[in-house]
Amino acid sequence: MGNRAVLVVVGDIEDSKIREFRLLAEAGGYEVLDTIVQRRDPDPRYYLGLGKLGEVERVVRDYGPDVVITYHQLNPIQYVNLERRLRVRVMDRVWLILEIFEKRAGSREAKLQIELTRLRLEIPRVREFIRLAKLGEQIGFYGGGEYAVEAYYRHMVRRASYIRRELEKIRERRASLVMRRKDYGLPQIALTGYTSAGKTTLFNRLTRENKYVDGKPFATLDTYSRLAYFNGIKAIITDTIGFIDDLPPLLIESFYATIAEVLNADLVLFVVDLSDEYPEFHRKFTTSLRIFTDIGVPTNRILPVLNKVDLTNGADMDDKISLVKQVFNDYVVISAKLGVGIDDLRNAVFRRLAGIEFIVRGSKE
Repeated sequence: MGNRAVLVVVGDIEDSKIREFRLLAEAGGYEVLDTIVQRRDPDPRYYLGLGKLGEVERVVRDYGPDVVITYHQLNPIQYVNLERRLRVRVMDRVWLILEIFEKRAGSREAKLQIELTRLRLEIPRVREFIRLAKLGEQIGFYGGGEYAVEAYYRHMVRRASYIRRELEKIRERRASLVMRRKDYGLPQIALTGYTSAGKTTLFNRLTRENKYVDGKPFATLDTYSRLAYFNGIKAIITDTIGFIDDLPPLLIESFYATIAEVLNADLVLFVVDLSDEYPEFHRKFTTSLRIFTDIGVPTNRILPVLNKVDLTNGADMDDKISLVKQVFNDYVVISAKLGVGIDDLRNAVFRRLAGIEFIVRGSKE
């Protein structure tokens, strides 16, 4: 895989989202040569308007990137047309996220989810290739001829059906595991929030684990559960995949099977990066709230954990806290890295869990 990329963004996209797009590309191992932005609605044929497409062609000719990455998900026609015009590999942000997931996936479930999503993206493209081939057009990829591609298409459809069945079995086993944990009398706590908010650092602090942390998007792909103590109350705490803005429904459906851990949790620790500037803090906070609403997690089961207090200068702290208090009655301010406020967090979790009837008391740490 080449590692030099030109990014293309079409539409009225906020600068913070464009910066996040660039960070995603870098997390995927790409050196970003240039970012080209066009403030208009995506073109149905080329994604870009013809004038801006000419500019991208010049950039590709001058810089020689290995790939052009678009912010929005491309439909099969846009994908085919762009590759024909630019004569370079083209992919979209969805495919980029998949590449990041693929590098970091560890469990069989995560790997199957990635493969299923790839198939669901590629099947329409192969179908478009077959359509064009039947019209007599030569489009220069998926070599081997029309009949070989049709055989490949049938294989992909069969493989996707098999993966769906396997994922359903895995989810049934997870649901059974959750029920067994509840039978043991252990409350369930889920750590979640926007990507790179510091969830895994907090997980390590609370469980004395040493899970991988690198500060880049999607360091955590698999759910990971451990026993933790909160002032004498034993609980199972689970680290989960992070949220991201403008996540396409295809990725939500395929990768948020792990969200079952959040739905089944007795308490959700919603980790928020307090060191972000207020506009960025507001965007990530509201995006996360929207996802909670979409998946059906009530606010009374959520405890906001405002992390990275050591990295904030406090200038807009009141505004951030005021935003949180508009939705939640209580919150905790911490630094997971330095251990600041962890005792306050343990106390807050204890108060929340103390009202759950099936808890089992254990010895203090």
